[in-house]
Amino acid sequence: MKKLMLLLFIFCLLIPLSPKAKMEFNNRDDVFSFLKEAFQAQVALSEKERSKDDINKILEPYFTDKYQEVFLKENVAEKNGKYITYGSDFAKYYIPFYQFSDNTRVVIKSNKVYVFEYFPERTEGPVGYKSHYEGILIENISGEWKISKYLYNQIPDEIIKESIK
Repeated sequence: MKKLMLLLFIFCLLIPLSPKAKMEFNNRDDVFSFLKEAFQAQVALSEKERSKDDINKILEPYFTDKYQEVFLKENVAEKNGKYITYGSDFAKYYIPFYQFSDNTRVVIKSNKVYVFEYFPERTEGPVGYKSHYEGILIENISGEWKISKYLYNQIPDEIIKESIK
């Protein structure tokens, strides 16, 4: 019996823990941590050429399949049968360059989390843009939180109003 318990204990220690398995959003810091990890996963794709399977393994804990598909289509280049991302000043579907401050709004609903920030117009520098909101929609899908949508000026008015309260 002791051997069986010891084997069971060792087996439990060897089971890899997935970041998505125990992620819960109890406050905005939890959401920020999740988004920072997701952003690091995206950035890691520029470190070296990888197979599509390797890329999917890196992104899967954080993004829905549909989001991964649009992200890869927009940002990943093929080179000799391998894939890599290249830097850009305006790369679509990356986690926005949030300040992760009071300016970054977080609205947690039962199965959705809206994270967004208002970016005032910028005309100086190599990249200019008009004033806009950039956001991310995180959804609880089958018990796992995943980034499901990039929101560019698509934050529902009621969510913006709720974030100001």
